[in-house]
Amino acid sequence: MNIVEWEQRVSATTDSILKGRTHIKLLEAGCGARSHVRFTAPVYAVGLDISKEQLERNAALQEKIVGDVQSHSLPKEEFDVVVCWMVLEHLPRPKDAMLNLFRSVKPEGVLILAIPNLLSFKGIATKITPFWFHRFFYSFIKDRRLSFPTYLRLAILPRKVTRFAEENGFSVVLCQFVEDPVTRKFRMRVKAINLALAIVDKVLNVITLGKSQSLLLDNCAIVLKKIANGRDPGYTTLRP
Repeated sequence: MNIVEWEQRVSATTDSILKGRTHIKLLEAGCGARSHVRFTAPVYAVGLDISKEQLERNAALQEKIVGDVQSHSLPKEEFDVVVCWMVLEHLPRPKDAMLNLFRSVKPEGVLILAIPNLLSFKGIATKITPFWFHRFFYSFIKDRRLSFPTYLRLAILPRKVTRFAEENGFSVVLCQFVEDPVTRKFRMRVKAINLALAIVDKVLNVITLGKSQSLLLDNCAIVLKKIANGRDPGYTTLRP
C-alpha cells in the first residue's frame, strides 16, 4: 500500500461510517495549508491551527480559527468528523489535545488521527536526533516540505492512542500503517542503508515469529467512532 492508497482507505472507511448523512460538519485540527481526507457528502470545514499564515493558505476551509489544539475551547459534541493529521507529534501535551478533540466529536461521529509510528526506523531516529538534523535530512533528500520541531511523546504510540480512545468512549474502526514516501525515497537513494534496514527488519520478523510490525512502516492512521450512549455500535476493529 502506498501513501495515496492509505489516505483513500481512510476516506472510504470514514464515508462508510457516515453513510446516509447529507451534510458533514468537519473540524481540521492543526490543519495547516492542506487537507488529507475527502468525503462524499457536502462538508462545512472548520480549521484550527496555531499559524494564521497556514490557515490563510487553506482554501478548503469555510471557517478559520487561530488557536492551540491542546487548549483552545472547542464546542462540545459539535462535529461529525474531526481530523488531526500529523499534529500530535509536535505537541508537548498530546493527551490534552486528544481529550479536547474527544469532547468535540458528536455521538456516532468520527475522529481521524494520523501519527508517526514511534516503533519504526524513522520514528526512533527522529526521537533520538535533534531538530537541526531533521532539517538537514530533508535538505539532503531535496524534500521541500516544512519541518517543525517534534516532541514524539510516548503517549502517541499507536497502541497507547487506541487504548486511550477506548477509555474515553471510542471504538477503533481502522488502524493502518504505511511507509512514508520520504523514508522510501531515502532508502532507494542509499542502497547500503536500504540493505541494512531490510536485514534488521527481517531478523526482527523471524525472532518474533512474524508477529512484529515492520519497522519500515513509519506512519499510522487511526479511525475512531464515538460510541453512542456508551455502547459499541458494532463496527469491526482492525488492529496493527
